[in-house]
Amino acid sequence: RHADFVLDIHSCSSDVGSFALPSSLDLSELLAEHLPVKYVIESLVHACLDGGTTLDAALWNDVPGVCVECGQHTHKDVGKCFVQILGYSIALVLSLFLLLPTLYVKVSRAAAVISSFLRLQVLQEDGAFATPSSESSETPVTMVCTNVERVSTGFQWLKKFPEFHFVAEEEPVFRDAERGVVKCPVEGGAFIVMPTAQPVIGEEALFWASAK
Repeated sequence: RHADFVLDIHSCSSDVGSFALPSSLDLSELLAEHLPVKYVIESLVHACLDGGTTLDAALWNDVPGVCVECGQHTHKDVGKCFVQILGYSIALVLSLFLLLPTLYVKVSRAAAVISSFLRLQVLQEDGAFATPSSESSETPVTMVCTNVERVSTGFQWLKKFPEFHFVAEEEPVFRDAERGVVKCPVEGGAFIVMPTAQPVIGEEALFWASAK
């Protein structure tokens, strides 16, 4: 309730690059866009678990927050990505709350200065330490979650869809016993986010997201 910022870091079952899920506060979305991730998906965290996520709780208390999926559970670099996200998030939060109000510097520059000052480092494969750098110098692709599909009886994918795969409007995606073949419902098509690898009745099967 009295926190300045909430950071929730996970790994996931999908073999995918890191992505950020900010809460619906403007400051959360601003912070997410400056993290070293490939994608930012807005509104998704509030479509999970019937409003019972850590960022729902943060939003109720008007506290900015971001959830970050930092890669597949078993990927060799998932630990390094975790440290990178944590270090960069600390630098970003400090830059926004301490530097920006007085110096009016760019967020990325302020984060770099603080990251250097804190000497946030990660362990390399050769045993050496290095300051974490962004996964990519490119700006993350920002999407907006439009709706969610849930697993029901007889759920079955019609084919394997990789994370962030674009599906055309009305393209068949999965079937279940209640609705039969389910197609992409989003006008103009949408991206599949977090497709379940282990379907559980009542839980999320996938999220639909459109480019912002």
